[in-house]
Amino acid sequence: MALLKIDNVVIRGMSACVPSKIEENSDYPYFDDNELDRMIPTIGIERRRVLNKGQTCGDLACKAAEKLLNDLGWEKESIDLLVFCSPDRDHILPDTACIIHGKLGLLKSTMAFDMTLGCTGWAYSMANVCSLLSSGCIKRAILLTGNMGTYECAYTDKTAYPLFSDSGVATALEYKNGASPFFYQLGTDGKNYEDIIIQDGGARHGVTESSLLLQDFGPNIKRSRLHMEMKGMEVFAFALKTAPKSVEELLEYSQIDKADVDCYFFHQANYYMVKKIIKKMKIDIEKAPFSLLNFGNTGACSIPFTMITERADLLRNNYLKNVGCSFGVGLSWASLFFETDHIIIPELIEFDK
Repeated sequence: MALLKIDNVVIRGMSACVPSKIEENSDYPYFDDNELDRMIPTIGIERRRVLNKGQTCGDLACKAAEKLLNDLGWEKESIDLLVFCSPDRDHILPDTACIIHGKLGLLKSTMAFDMTLGCTGWAYSMANVCSLLSSGCIKRAILLTGNMGTYECAYTDKTAYPLFSDSGVATALEYKNGASPFFYQLGTDGKNYEDIIIQDGGARHGVTESSLLLQDFGPNIKRSRLHMEMKGMEVFAFALKTAPKSVEELLEYSQIDKADVDCYFFHQANYYMVKKIIKKMKIDIEKAPFSLLNFGNTGACSIPFTMITERADLLRNNYLKNVGCSFGVGLSWASLFFETDHIIIPELIEFDK
């Protein structure tokens, strides 16, 4: 497992954007009678945000970046690095980061590239961006994360579609000599990569006519090979075992006492799973907010998205010690300890077109 300490970097601000379109899980037609009453308390999700056809999470991330740059008062000429992290690219080629670079009007000297990760996307890309900043050669960076869970899942799959939302988040980072370090604990279990997978559409298995066919996996569970397939029990067991261990190793490595952490931000997989992790770790649940109720699982965005939607005032007005923990597709996991000090957080942006 990778343990990292990265110096000389600070978070200056965060911004999030969601589609204006709201879908209520109470209106989802593929739940059986009384199933909704059982499902909602378990998954903790009543409604979700959904992009219209032709829109992407790159659009959301771009809007979040524009607002954040404006509120920070950062000149676009001062941005040295732009990273976009998501499993949902606008095109196979080019990188979505390059497209957003053009829309934002950044300098040609600005480095821009994509990272392709799911649930652990923000934590993994934070480790990469912080590493590039830490030497001081790069001074300012914008990290974008995006999620299009409603695109990845079949509408006819009641085990997956009601869980996910679409979202985009921007995180502004800056070089600061002597800043408190970030600490990371990261790991991968590639032997079990098929526990969360979209079978077709990549170079290994391209798109064929059979890729489009909906297959029946049980009552009201139909999906094609172009949709996300998840082994729920295996993923639950993986998360319950891996997440607490990851955070414990992180805190031991960073020499931070569990009680001294002000906020714990866990990947918002579902309410039952995350609550089990919190209980197993004996963390005060008041320190571990949920954003699931109104926004669902926001994938690669879920840690910063929860920070923005659930703890914005606290983050704007205080110095805080924070732990983030994510786990999922890969299979991979990542935990990080980071400090924030009166960071800029605009109000949540709603994207109409």
